[in-house]
Amino acid sequence: MMPAESTTTSTDYLVITTCGRKLGWAATGLDSLFRELRDKGFTATFVQPMSEYEAEILAKEAQEDLMHEFRTELERELKESA
Repeated sequence: MMPAESTTTSTDYLVITTCGRKLGWAATGLDSLFRELRDKGFTATFVQPMSEYEAEILAKEAQEDLMHEFRTELERELKESA
């Protein structure tokens, strides 16, 4: 008889601890995450799924790119009008 495959999936989290460490941590859920952190001697002050964190970083970078393009175009137009 074959062993049953595990259907639990793990999620990667960004964790910031009370000691200031920034960790990437995989766990099957928040309960598991906090239990594992506590077992390792950490206390989380901030937890976010890594996928959400990465999406925020990409959005911020896209916004910065748009602002750079805007400033470059504005400077070009100001030089042309002078």
